[in-house]
Amino acid sequence: MSHHSNAWFVNFSGIGNGIIIAPILKCFEVSYPFVAYYHTENQVLADPWFVEKAQLKNLKGFSPKVWRRFGKEKWEEIDSFIKEKNIDLIVNLRNEGPKYDTEYYQFKERIMSKKTRVDFWDLDFEIIEHRTKHQNLTGDIIALLETKGVNISGYNSKWLALSNYKNKCTGVGFGMAASQSNKRWTTAKWTALTHQVIKDLNQRVVLFSGKSEDELKEASHILHNIGREKCELMNILFLKDVALHMGEICCFVSNDTGLLHMASAMNIPTIGLYISTDSDIWSPHDKINFIAVQNNLTKKCPNPKPHCGNCFHYYDVCPAIIKYGDNIEPSRIFDEIKRIIF
Repeated sequence: MSHHSNAWFVNFSGIGNGIIIAPILKCFEVSYPFVAYYHTENQVLADPWFVEKAQLKNLKGFSPKVWRRFGKEKWEEIDSFIKEKNIDLIVNLRNEGPKYDTEYYQFKERIMSKKTRVDFWDLDFEIIEHRTKHQNLTGDIIALLETKGVNISGYNSKWLALSNYKNKCTGVGFGMAASQSNKRWTTAKWTALTHQVIKDLNQRVVLFSGKSEDELKEASHILHNIGREKCELMNILFLKDVALHMGEICCFVSNDTGLLHMASAMNIPTIGLYISTDSDIWSPHDKINFIAVQNNLTKKCPNPKPHCGNCFHYYDVCPAIIKYGDNIEPSRIFDEIKRIIF
């Protein structure tokens, strides 16, 4: 690795992916302090507050997120980027693999056929695609980097943990946000859980909504039904402020989304609701203070992408969700919250 000077990490672009990769990038920096690197654009990694928390020094910039799929119409732009930034190492952290990430592998073959000085690090899909039980993506990323000489001994998944947290926490947070509607628990179930937490546990509930019109409408509907005395809507523009407000709560319940990974990295007791994704693959690597609750009806999806932990309908409407919904009930989540708080 010592012969590389500029690396490009190709990754998913979500907030959760930024939370996951930040402490791993720190390990990369410690092992190879003279390698500058770029990353797929990411809201977390672009925020100075998070970069300082992760102690990242060698992150030099970002690539457009649309490049992560290596669409052929973008190859000329990507070629120019590689040349301009003197990229000599491309690290692909996406778990699509040769089966689904076809244009990336075509791009890789094209570059390698030119006998350029660009090397490629990929996840091991000979293992990932054929193992009988799916495993955590973060674990696969760590395993890849370890084979390339990155020392992971300093890896800290709780890199956002707050000091004096337990002495000042109060209330329960609900992470209703999710970029895709398939990943969101129903408003009716959030409402039922909110009622029960307020009535039976005497806890205030803080709703962390997404920014889209639909997400804001869902959260506002709950607030209207519950009332503002014990329920509040947290709709904050800046990611740093989301983290600081999240640090005031005692328990966090969330869809599979960036807020879930943020809460886990802060070491807040977190319950993850996996409505349309596979918790074995997408839950935090460190399960301390984390409980994953899986919707088992996703197995009925007619178009799964098993080793990816989702399906071909990730960006539209999953037929299984439409027909069967989810089998995660508010009563079960309430019991988990009660155990955490008391």
